[in-house]
Amino acid sequence: MEPATSPRHGAVPAAPYSMRPPSPPSIVIPAPVLHHANEHIKVVPSYERVDPASLSADDLKIITQNYKEQLAQDSALNWAYENRRVAQPILDFLFLGPSSIARDREWLRKAGITMLLATRDSQMAVMQLMAPKRVAQELGIQLEYVDVSGYNELIRAFPSAVRKINDHMLNVFHRQRISNTQMQVEDGQMVIPNDNFQRGKVLVFCETGNDRSAGVVVAYLMSVFGLNMVEACQFVHFKRFCVSLNDDLRFVLRSYEDLLTAQRTVHQHELDSSLTYTNGHSSVLKQKRGIEATRDEDDEMGGAEESIDDARFLDRQRFVPFVDMADDEMAGALN
Repeated sequence: MEPATSPRHGAVPAAPYSMRPPSPPSIVIPAPVLHHANEHIKVVPSYERVDPASLSADDLKIITQNYKEQLAQDSALNWAYENRRVAQPILDFLFLGPSSIARDREWLRKAGITMLLATRDSQMAVMQLMAPKRVAQELGIQLEYVDVSGYNELIRAFPSAVRKINDHMLNVFHRQRISNTQMQVEDGQMVIPNDNFQRGKVLVFCETGNDRSAGVVVAYLMSVFGLNMVEACQFVHFKRFCVSLNDDLRFVLRSYEDLLTAQRTVHQHELDSSLTYTNGHSSVLKQKRGIEATRDEDDEMGGAEESIDDARFLDRQRFVPFVDMADDEMAGALN
């Protein structure tokens, strides 16, 4: 909005300006530092970087085939315009591409796709667009949707999309596992059946394969592989050169990264403060601080000989809000 000239004040604007709030600074995704052009980006799964509440260690081994490393070479070196019309394997079990490839029966069979994950605008969902139901039914492929009306809704859809991919990978494995008894683990590694074993493979797609679906794949790398937002974007861009993540989508991904960091911290703290079970009843190992502990902390921090807070503890009788019941009283109460 450019204001008109004000002769009363004798001043005119030197440049056009707007009355809206300033935009936040852009999130820059730098090129990864490589020693030579043919060098790969290597990603190695690690359970230490995964939210323990979302996946168990055994589940992560199944999905990643015993923490198998993933490599990405700069696709710009041999990229052609026609490549945007096909899908690229971001991981050895996760593909990213446009909606047209989701209707290519020959390619789906050849790639061994077992699940289609469509990321659509909510209006397309209402009009039943970009829904390859017939292809999925013909090939016996699972079909799932992530329907959002804008980028802001993606941050709520990311956990659901990640869970759908992981659940599918685990279900495919459990249907073909070696025995119907306990999972077999040898030397800390999950035993993966090799003969006639078909691993789950997922195609994530949107209209172009460069926007919403790319954001879902970036979010998956952040959730399951523990990458930060910049590392995940670099990895996906190396695999599919035409990916375009605008500023709005980058801000959503940055917010999702903050949420993941907070969740991992909280859940890891809960595991560290795990419960011990005695006679069917739980008791937390970490106990509340007492008055003596509070005073000890004051002394360690160089407090005065007599704390100014001592007055509130004078003449105060000992009070315990809860006491343990005797075994016979507890039995009577339960009965």
